[in-house]
Amino acid sequence: MDNTVIIEAIDKAIKYKARFYAYRLPGEEQLHFGAQIIDQRTPIGFMIAPFVEKPDCMPYFISAQFDAEKYMKLPVSSLPVTSLHKVTEVSTTKQEYMDNAARCIAALQGGDLRKVVLSRVIVDEFNASLTWTQVFQRLLDRCPDSFVFVFNSEVTGAWMGASPEQYLKYDGKQLHTMALAGTRPAGTSGEWGEKELEEQRIVTEYIAGKFADLKIDFEQQPLYTRLAGNVEHLCTEFVGTVSRPSQVDGMRNTLHPTPALGGLPVKNAVKMIGEVESHSRRYYGGYMGPVDSDGLFNLFVNVRSLEFDGNHYCIYVGGGLTSCSVAEQEWDETCNKAVLLQNVLNA
Repeated sequence: MDNTVIIEAIDKAIKYKARFYAYRLPGEEQLHFGAQIIDQRTPIGFMIAPFVEKPDCMPYFISAQFDAEKYMKLPVSSLPVTSLHKVTEVSTTKQEYMDNAARCIAALQGGDLRKVVLSRVIVDEFNASLTWTQVFQRLLDRCPDSFVFVFNSEVTGAWMGASPEQYLKYDGKQLHTMALAGTRPAGTSGEWGEKELEEQRIVTEYIAGKFADLKIDFEQQPLYTRLAGNVEHLCTEFVGTVSRPSQVDGMRNTLHPTPALGGLPVKNAVKMIGEVESHSRRYYGGYMGPVDSDGLFNLFVNVRSLEFDGNHYCIYVGGGLTSCSVAEQEWDETCNKAVLLQNVLNA
């Protein structure tokens, strides 16, 4: 389908606050779009999962009832009357972040925790000279190797971003995932630091352990540096060959949240995150992506993302802390990660 039609459909969907999704896969040019008008689930659609399930933040599925062409033909009078979720968070101050980081690092140095992913939020008014569709197009232009997405529903609110991190892909025979951790400015010369290498080891060992637990034969690819906009990460890719459906469900249900988004041990890290962060992560750190009628899926982690309403946005950004982390350096890392989204939001 012509991408121009899809861009027009995105613009209409945001304007009328539709239940919809749109995305472009890494390395591809074709956009994909789906909109749901009535409460009737179809096999094809877009899966969205939160960082942690709560009564007010549950997994959600947007059905592909209308493609872009059909959606554009719908009269406005037939569209449901809805509204965007209001952004209610308040920006994390540097002092708050530094205090939280110091508390996490102390716990990492004195206890059983190996890693904690600490996040913060940046809340501001949306530039009225721009449209959200223009912001989406800028992400498409600047992030050719990322999963660029936008979605909205009355349950999840409206989100947009460019994720460099695949959560899990199932193509009918194999499962694909990656360990993505460690961050530095793109193009940094020299070897990676021990702190970043340790972050990566933690995530890599965790994912390898999940494959082993489910008795899935897998290959672990060599470690490499992966570019993600203005930053780069350490990346290890995995490919597992499945022999029964239960292995697919088991991997999808137990891999999340990985230490790349929560920490390790996962349960203890998630508990600490809930204690120190004053904001709710909601769908940040969760995962989302397309699902087809054969049960195949391609899911990505909800990072490098923001939630938005008509007037404000809330950028979510975080980084992994270990026992050798330095709070000031961790703050700088979150600043570097936020640059991409802040730039596309400026006129």
